[in-house]
Amino acid sequence: MQLSRDDLKRAFRTMFTIRAFDERVEKEFAAGNIPGFCHVYLGQEAAAVGVCFDLSDRDWIGSTHRGHGHCIAKGCEVRGMMLEIMGRADGLCGGKGGSMHIADMSKGMLGANAIVGGSPPIAVGAALSQKVLKTANVAVAFSGDGGSNQGTTFEALNMAVVLNAPAIFIFENNGYGEFTSADYAVGSPSIA
Repeated sequence: MQLSRDDLKRAFRTMFTIRAFDERVEKEFAAGNIPGFCHVYLGQEAAAVGVCFDLSDRDWIGSTHRGHGHCIAKGCEVRGMMLEIMGRADGLCGGKGGSMHIADMSKGMLGANAIVGGSPPIAVGAALSQKVLKTANVAVAFSGDGGSNQGTTFEALNMAVVLNAPAIFIFENNGYGEFTSADYAVGSPSIA
């Protein structure tokens, strides 16, 4: 299905916002203006935008430690995110979550997660709530090639199938889990 001109502009604008946001985060971090640590989403903008494009605020997503792009694609307020990353009380989570723990329940953003492979079990729980409440909504778990090898990820995949939960699992493969190549750590040619 071809996207309309307006949809293409919306997708591009969101991808551009993610890129500009994370480039600014890198500059602020390098200048010492951000407490803690930050993992940016540069180069993966299209994945988050494509997955979140048709989701509503009633659909849930669980993110990774590189969650800025997921947050923006899901509709989280950019200023509130930056304030959160800078540890400010007027940030989305009161300045207590920082870069790797941004959440906004009003947008269906269950939170970024510093635990590798942490979002699949959380998303399955959210998907089960959708099933029990008989909504037409889904829950999405973002993970990477590093998280694809976690036991909790395998268990979440299995539980979603066994319980017929409306869960979607997205594996963003950038080729490395931290510093370990997927060629070495993944037992098949593809994590898909």
